[in-house]
Amino acid sequence: MKYSLLAASIGLCFSGQLFAVTYELTELPTNENTKHTYILDANESGTIVGRSTELFNLPIDVSYIDIEDNGIKSAYDSWKRNLELRDDTIDFTLEQIKNENVAATNADANAFMRTFLSSRAGNPEFQKLNSGISSSFTATTADEQVIFDANREYTNNELSRSTVQLLTAVASDGTRVGWATAPYDKVAFKKNNEDDDTIFFQRAHTSRAFLIKPSGELMVLPAKYTDDYGSYSNATDIKKLDDGTYLVVGQSAVSVEKDSQDRFNDNCKGEDEPVAVCAWSLQNAGYYDLRAYQWKLDADFNIIAAETDEIGIGLTRNDDENRIHVSSAMAVNKAGIAVGNSQTREGDDFIIRQRAGYYQGGAFKPVVDHDKGYESSRAVAINDNNVVVGYRMDEFSVGTNSNVKAYYYEIDNAKYVEIDSFYEGSDMYVTDINNAGQIIGKAEVEKNVASPRSEAFIFDKVTGKLDNINDLLPCKSAEFPYDISEAIKITDNGNIYATATKTVNRKDALGNNMKDSNGNDEFESVAIPVLLTRNNSGEPAQCAPDEAETYERNSASFGLLSLLAAPLLMLRRRKKVK
Repeated sequence: MKYSLLAASIGLCFSGQLFAVTYELTELPTNENTKHTYILDANESGTIVGRSTELFNLPIDVSYIDIEDNGIKSAYDSWKRNLELRDDTIDFTLEQIKNENVAATNADANAFMRTFLSSRAGNPEFQKLNSGISSSFTATTADEQVIFDANREYTNNELSRSTVQLLTAVASDGTRVGWATAPYDKVAFKKNNEDDDTIFFQRAHTSRAFLIKPSGELMVLPAKYTDDYGSYSNATDIKKLDDGTYLVVGQSAVSVEKDSQDRFNDNCKGEDEPVAVCAWSLQNAGYYDLRAYQWKLDADFNIIAAETDEIGIGLTRNDDENRIHVSSAMAVNKAGIAVGNSQTREGDDFIIRQRAGYYQGGAFKPVVDHDKGYESSRAVAINDNNVVVGYRMDEFSVGTNSNVKAYYYEIDNAKYVEIDSFYEGSDMYVTDINNAGQIIGKAEVEKNVASPRSEAFIFDKVTGKLDNINDLLPCKSAEFPYDISEAIKITDNGNIYATATKTVNRKDALGNNMKDSNGNDEFESVAIPVLLTRNNSGEPAQCAPDEAETYERNSASFGLLSLLAAPLLMLRRRKKVK
């Protein structure tokens, strides 16, 4: 599979304007078979890991689907009504999907089936699809990184496209870590008291941590607890230490507690579904006791057993507690201090929310005070000066009115500081901090609107100065069509890897350019990766006020929180251009 660089560095094409600003922008390569590309991490040498979403032309298996079933007939009728409300007509039938496989050639039929299957994601009797892929890329190349996905007969011996695959971090020498799920197998199973087989989709494991050596060799990072149904682990960060060893942090299953085991014993008897399918359903609802975990490897990537183990949790299990408890590690510095989140307990009340903190000496140490049971917080990064960054929210889930506030915490001084955002009530999410104390992320930039737009920021911990990164770039124009929606990674030399939005030709579910009923090109805003290189002699450009925001400016903001979102509904039938 080949990839292309959409655009090289914008370099000198602005007739000197580029050198009147603080950052120069280079558009990085994207996967031509997807719509959106996101960076998740990068090292000082420019090795980048990320993820692309909305993969075109997903393989749809219709051989097992009963088109007379009320579920799919109702979904088809609803799809048809939505088109009619837009003065459009449907151009495929369920019979054509079943008998002629038009979902492979008709973009609207493909989009309909993707949407229908997405609505059945929790039902093991329907095919599982994931439109995201993992990528490793540099400034000139982009390559899909297949982890555990494999060819399946039900997808015509091509990749199943049923897995979640994430490369989450990259070390200084290019060693990468992440986590991925197993591909689904299609199996026939005879339920009790039924004569005919029923089709089920099952997989060998949920999340499993892995490491990819600079040579490209993949190795699984084992969970502490293992069972016949895949257990659970993930890897979120890696550091190559000065002595040549590696430290990886993440999360691992450590046990199955009594509540989970009782549910398994009561439900997973292999009567109406395969036992592996039943275990998958329980895992989706929370099954394993999970702990923040570290893997220590020597210079030859051998796991050092004595230094590989769980690293802490913020509570002690009571004798009468049978539920699962959870802690996780998100990042680690060269001193071996990991940061992340944990459940905590205050007094006699058990707080089920996640609380930000760091792990040291086998203990979890909170960095954010919670005075309400429904609060939660996250710690997402730590630099080598032991400064932790993250955000807190007044609600457990991210969303409207969650009142998200960014912070930094100096471990050596036990100093907690909240960062003032662009205005009171502007939700602010931190993503990274470098050793110079520069903090980046995204924050809301609009007041009193139903869906506030977020843009990237940089905050200097030393000076206390907060900047919208878009204000440090050339003024938006036809030659510079970028909005920086989120800053992801900042290196020690001040380079920033970020997500930008840009308007491009709209593509349908099969990857074809789309036109409206008058034959005009349609356009849409997509997420692309960019590199912002510091120009220390530059000054911010003086731009006109945003009196009339363009279409692409008003388009949705794409961020890390939306990486696993469901495919975009495509309700209008369009003329295709290849």
